[in-house]
Amino acid sequence: MDERLDVESLYSIGFKIAARWVVSGDYLSYDFEPSKANELKPLFGIDNALYSFCRGSEVLYIGKTARSLAKRFTGYCKPGQSQATNKRCHMKIKDCIAKGETVSILVFTPIDLLQYAGFKLNLAAALEDALINRFNPPWNGKSQGHTITESAEIETDVTSKPEAAETTIPSEAMVSFSIKLQNTYYRQGIINPGTEASKFLGAHDEMLVVNFSDGTPPIQTRIDRKANANGAVRLLGNNKSIADWFNRRFQLDDDVTARVLGPNEIELVGRVT
Repeated sequence: MDERLDVESLYSIGFKIAARWVVSGDYLSYDFEPSKANELKPLFGIDNALYSFCRGSEVLYIGKTARSLAKRFTGYCKPGQSQATNKRCHMKIKDCIAKGETVSILVFTPIDLLQYAGFKLNLAAALEDALINRFNPPWNGKSQGHTITESAEIETDVTSKPEAAETTIPSEAMVSFSIKLQNTYYRQGIINPGTEASKFLGAHDEMLVVNFSDGTPPIQTRIDRKANANGAVRLLGNNKSIADWFNRRFQLDDDVTARVLGPNEIELVGRVT
């Protein structure tokens, strides 16, 4: 398709501007949007995401990762010799920056898991083909004259780490709170951190990442400050995944310890067995 949609179309389906590419010595790094850094940094640890590179209103590239964004972007920061996609985007980003142009990073990390016949569906994977077909991004690879998805190009896993893409969880939590697993909490995965812990959490409708001390992959949820009359936080989104974790690790009426790692990040602590 000849007509390309622009960045506003990505915003309309839930993409958010997260960062911009910068040159760091011989390599690339990225700077988070300053006003949203606390919310965005934890999201880069979430698996299964879509992302896009944009120059002004122009959508240059659309990609998908089954790993976290932080791990995926290491390949763009410092590409390996055999990584054609990484090398191509790396050089194009550098060329833009050399011309004084800003290349923005937009991300899409859906909260709710879709299911079909009891099977969880990966929304990011499902959208990748459709978006590339509609947007026809110029930096995506070509096959027989057609724009193709990143997953259609052969890639090697990346093991290096970018110098400026830290997503390490702080060693000490700001504050802890306890969750009594009464029936609703245990069955539905509801989390109400309480009034004290809520003082350390983000604003209404911001994203929050839930980490798990046992190594379970982190998930994304949303801060709701309107569900409780006193304005205390309730976490909404991906509650089924939280309930599944509670059920695997605890019994009804157990107490679960949670740590606040930042305004937009907490950790649930699994019981030691």
